[in-house]
Amino acid sequence: MNLPRKIQLTGRNTYIVSLPHEWVSKNGISKGDAAYLNENGDGTLTLSLKESKKELKSCTIDVSKDTHDVSMRNIVAAYVGGAGTVILHGKDMSTIAEEARRVLSGVEITDESADSLTLKVLAFEDIKIDGIIKRAYNVTHAMFGLSVAAYSGEGSDVFTEMSRKEDDVDRLYLLLLRTTSIEGFTSRKEVFKLISAKSIEKIGDHLLDIVAAAKEEAPNPDVVRLLEMGSEMYSSAYHVLESNELDRGEYAQRRMEFKTQLEKDEAALKKEKDARSALSKKAMLERCRKLLRYSEDMMESSTDMYFAALGSDAPPKESGRVRS
Repeated sequence: MNLPRKIQLTGRNTYIVSLPHEWVSKNGISKGDAAYLNENGDGTLTLSLKESKKELKSCTIDVSKDTHDVSMRNIVAAYVGGAGTVILHGKDMSTIAEEARRVLSGVEITDESADSLTLKVLAFEDIKIDGIIKRAYNVTHAMFGLSVAAYSGEGSDVFTEMSRKEDDVDRLYLLLLRTTSIEGFTSRKEVFKLISAKSIEKIGDHLLDIVAAAKEEAPNPDVVRLLEMGSEMYSSAYHVLESNELDRGEYAQRRMEFKTQLEKDEAALKKEKDARSALSKKAMLERCRKLLRYSEDMMESSTDMYFAALGSDAPPKESGRVRS
């Protein structure tokens, strides 16, 4: 089919071309259906009824040139950057590939020979930022419950399960970075959601640290109280983020209660005479204070997101905070 069509002008600067009636009928096209235009390398345009998938790149990494940690960092960077295939060369490539499968979502070994190994990232259909963040929140919320059990004396050994869940949160965060790297930001709100996701990932890190200390410090009703209050504060922060509304007072109340209790415990610490016990309690309170800081970061991002939605929907040039 090579039918000439005249380019017409409608309005001030909208150029249109009519579609052949036979082609429209053959493909069952109706008014309002979506069509996609793609510019080719020679300047021509291709019209399609399906959105074309971005071609994922391939990269090669020689793991024999770097340390194990550097090689893993390179693989993670390739994954986050949107690579669909990662080819490994060098000594210990099998060991590194297995670790990559453990820490990255959807990575599988598809080919292996004496001198090379191929990692492929499975295609994720219809991945949504909100879905990934919700999953990460659900996992970290469950981690709060395990932490409470550990310090209540009900969970004799929850560290293994906590570690697994923290790995899940890390995988979800890397998957989120990969998704936004491939798809790009379609709105300002997604930038602030990504910042919130980082806060969720850091909360998972600190909860794991808190439970790691339970073997020596549990049972401890003071820590249980703080963790229960922290869980409520964290949940209220996430619900504000999820609703895309401003806080109506619930988070502010939970935050005030948690902060007040934290300050009381810090004041009581000054009366502790045993130096070793004082250092241990101080470290625990600092971990709990970080839970407060990251919940505050989530709320700041939620507020930014809310007001960003009132203005332009283009991605901002700069984004917010990331704490270590």
